[in-house]
Order: sequence, then C-alpha cells, then structure tokens
Amino acid sequence: MPGNGAMWVSRSEQEVMDHTGEVYPNCFVVGLAVAAVHGTPRMGPAFGSMLLSGRYGAELIKKKLKHE
Repeated sequence: MPGNGAMWVSRSEQEVMDHTGEVYPNCFVVGLAVAAVHGTPRMGPAFGSMLLSGRYGAELIKKKLKHE
C-alpha cells in the first residue's frame, strides 16, 4: 500500500472520486482511505469530495449486493 501523497488541492478532489470503489473482493474504499490505498494526494480534498465519495461508494456496494 503506497500511503498518502503530498498536498495537491487542484488534483486531489477528482482523484478521490476516480479511485473510490472496490479494491479487493468485498472491500471498498471511500474518502481518505482512497488516498492511503492508491497513494493519491491526501491533503486538499475537502468535505465535498468526501461526501460524494461516500455516497458513490454506498451506491457501488448497493449495486453489488443486488447482483449477489
């Protein structure tokens, strides 16, 4: 696991959203966990991307559960 990247405000918000999802069977990462797992910039994402990442992650989990 690469750990968090350095501060990069202009990139970090989108990176959190781009990498939100399943990283291992039935293991999903959202919010700041995305930065730890994928090495994206941790410093910079504000509450907007944290909330959106959580909501998107919940939608992905819900979709997966419906197909099982």
